[in-house]
Amino acid sequence: MPSTDSDAYLPFALLLGAVLSLWVRRDLALWVLALAVVVAHYTGALDFAAPLWIALLGVIAYLYASRTGMQKVALGLVFLLYAVALGLLLIPGFPRTVLVEHLVLSPGAMPYDLSVGFAKVVTGIFILAFMHDRVRSWRELGCVLVRVAPVFLVTAFVVMILALALGYVKFDPKWSLLFFTWGLINLFFTCLSEEAFFRGFVQREIGQMGSNPKVSGILAVAIASLLFGLVHLGGGWKYALAATLAGVGYGIAYQRTQRIEGSMAVHFGVNALHFLFFTYPALAPVS
Repeated sequence: MPSTDSDAYLPFALLLGAVLSLWVRRDLALWVLALAVVVAHYTGALDFAAPLWIALLGVIAYLYASRTGMQKVALGLVFLLYAVALGLLLIPGFPRTVLVEHLVLSPGAMPYDLSVGFAKVVTGIFILAFMHDRVRSWRELGCVLVRVAPVFLVTAFVVMILALALGYVKFDPKWSLLFFTWGLINLFFTCLSEEAFFRGFVQREIGQMGSNPKVSGILAVAIASLLFGLVHLGGGWKYALAATLAGVGYGIAYQRTQRIEGSMAVHFGVNALHFLFFTYPALAPVS
């Protein structure tokens, strides 16, 4: 595990605080995010121009949410392209902080790196702050989780069967204390940012187009799932195929509840199952 000064963790603790504040007050989340960006710039977790790129993303998200007609369409396209560029780190200024490096979790597995960064997370925060409702009570959250439970079971079964059939993983039950750190980052950084973008923005907006809600909904799930798979191509075609299929399950969970929390729960559940019971992140290629 690399030696990291404690100051390096502070921006990400504040970023987590901004995420959690979304379920308290929107303005609180934005203030905590601003503080996180300032501290990240000071500690080097963000390079010089990154705060400007983040501020611009926030402005675009706010304008998109407050406009109608062709202005909204144009701003939506700009936000889509900008968010993708940020998520793929095509815009400079967003280094990642490595927490764990080259860890082999089980025999035959590829080495695993755990790192954190701001790029995708700020997109998720702005979507939930300006464009999308959150659950308003523990009771509503419970109802959402009950509705997506069957979706999780089917999605997890189908995706892991596919991964086994492709030789991407093997059954490998294990326990590691890393799961606690991994789980926190995976749920509130990875799952939140990806579900906010692919389901809360892409799927939601496509689903509102057209005169036939059922057809639009199916098309929205399909397109969001394909895009989700495409951005995972960096992990290889097997990973991208599994991600596409998983994306269908996440999309159905969102469609059933119209809540990001529903698709986040299914997404995290599949990822946790993968981490705890199968080769993680994947089997190493046989030379």
